Amino acid sequence: MKLINQLIIAVGFAVTAFGATQAMHNTGGGGGGGGMGGGGAAGPIPVFDAQNVTLMVRQINRTMSDGRSVNFWVFCEGGMSGMGNCSLPSPVLELQPGQTANVTLNMMMAPQESAPYNGHTIHPHGLDVPTSEDGVPETGAGVNGDTYTFRVDSRYIGSHAYHCHVHTVKHLEMGMYGAFIVKSGNRINANGPTYDYEWNIVLSTVDPAYHTATGDSTVFADYNPRYFLMNGNEGLSRSAPAEVLTAAPGTKVAIRLIGMHSVNSIFEIRDANGSRRSFVHYNIDGFALPSPRTVSSLELSPGQTMDVMVTLPTGSGSWYPEVSYRDLRNNNVYNNGRVYTRIDF
Repeated sequence: MKLINQLIIAVGFAVTAFGATQAMHNTGGGGGGGGMGGGGAAGPIPVFDAQNVTLMVRQINRTMSDGRSVNFWVFCEGGMSGMGNCSLPSPVLELQPGQTANVTLNMMMAPQESAPYNGHTIHPHGLDVPTSEDGVPETGAGVNGDTYTFRVDSRYIGSHAYHCHVHTVKHLEMGMYGAFIVKSGNRINANGPTYDYEWNIVLSTVDPAYHTATGDSTVFADYNPRYFLMNGNEGLSRSAPAEVLTAAPGTKVAIRLIGMHSVNSIFEIRDANGSRRSFVHYNIDGFALPSPRTVSSLELSPGQTMDVMVTLPTGSGSWYPEVSYRDLRNNNVYNNGRVYTRIDF
């Protein structure tokens, strides 16, 4: 098992310049646990080479901002050295065009539901792979462990995702998702510009009732999220952001937005005065746009991914990327539904 080089730079977040790989640090709640148990301190979100990685499913526990304890199911490293590196969201998987992914799901001691919703799979969301490698039980995928083998070409350079496709609504809500990035050096897409820093941000929401519901519970008919996350953290204010990225002034930062949330959302970047700052939108759902767009906000629907790039000022300061999660019923921002991060430069 090869764990790609990671470098911790700031409390709550770590990022590297191009040439090494970022790792994010979850600051709220528990980390790895064994079997059906949870607990432990949260750690950085690991980044793995998808050419050779084994994942297992474990239950972890997180204490949310209101003191409530919520159980999650996540994919964790499961190689020869044993189980470790549990995080919310699950590890980032990376693959280069032309390389062959070999992602093994080991179901030993995995928490799961009773039949007919027992088992788990890995579905590479947004990647066009053979049906046999797509992780969808309805089209023949096994649910008791498998190795997913596939290749991608340069069209896919950008942000994708992976998640369990068994009882998808329940298991995705439980936390069984992660970023899947197709990379070619530090280029935003096959013909796009290069960046100096990269930042993977997984968007997600939590309705705690889903985490205790079983089978065909009637709770699934009504989604009422209470917690709103960016890379597993709530980030309720500028002074308590979900993550902090530290980058050099005047550099270019690629921000990869992976939408594993279940409501609509708006992404913006604001300066210290609260004014929106423009950025360039390059990819949607892992594919390059016909031409880049300069925008000051983006709407992400559930399941979407978007890759953007922002050029930082040459002077020092801080900017605040944020996501506003919106109620599908009225399009208003949920209570505590605005999640803040920060870029220091």
